[in-house]
Amino acid sequence: MKLLSSTLLIFLTLFALPSVTVQAQKTDSKAKQSNTEQTGVDLSYIQSQLTKEEYKEFQNWVALGVGGLPHTLEGFRTLQSLNKKLKDPLDISHLASKMGKPGDVQTLKNLPNRSGKRPTIAPFAIPHRQTDQHNSDLIRQQQKTIFEQIVAQNKGLVRFQRSFFEKHNEAVFVNDSTKGNQRVVPTTHGEVGHMHPSDGSMHFSLSPSDTKEVLAKGWGELHGLAGQEYKENAVLPATYMMVYSPRTKDELAVVKQILQAAIRYSSLQANGSTDTK
Repeated sequence: MKLLSSTLLIFLTLFALPSVTVQAQKTDSKAKQSNTEQTGVDLSYIQSQLTKEEYKEFQNWVALGVGGLPHTLEGFRTLQSLNKKLKDPLDISHLASKMGKPGDVQTLKNLPNRSGKRPTIAPFAIPHRQTDQHNSDLIRQQQKTIFEQIVAQNKGLVRFQRSFFEKHNEAVFVNDSTKGNQRVVPTTHGEVGHMHPSDGSMHFSLSPSDTKEVLAKGWGELHGLAGQEYKENAVLPATYMMVYSPRTKDELAVVKQILQAAIRYSSLQANGSTDTK
């Protein structure tokens, strides 16, 4: 019996394991092929249509990951056109006339100053990403938990669904756009904001007054296309902004305040009331 068991073990080692290895290699090969088929991108063709400098820019753009544009030649040409329209992300002069007017609400007051310099932002309209000062995996998980907790606490007002702007990740939305702040929900389609899983940065549509506070204290900056048409019959909200990736627990506390302020702004009713928590 022992001899038979030893013989069986040798057989399995010599024949079964190589079979498993071959199968794993086939599976991995299929996965890579599937990924290639899904992207449907012919890089050699794209490279042939671009200058050397343009192709390098294309590669840098693709390296940022998925966003609102496909990584195709047409997507890149659209990006080049949008890049020409980018404005100063720290200029809020176009918001001055909106502050203190119907639909505006000031929730954020006396935020602390963010420490250090502002992070570097990639020079692309889409996707809008910061390239340094990213948070750790631990902080990012805590950040995700904060979003989940705030949404759960305000389930009568907001919910999660696929981002209208990003297309590839979850975002916070008002439950009923018809009951939300009509100064902003028509352009956001009810989207309050979202977090980018790749770097921890976020996008929110804040009130004009809160936008001023966030920029002044160094916590974020406007999207370069804020208030402009980014595709036919589609305008980015005037206060659409990036809030930088939180690096510490103290910065997470500020992010929590900003998320709550964004929900309050989008859910603000005509009479100025809101039920955010």
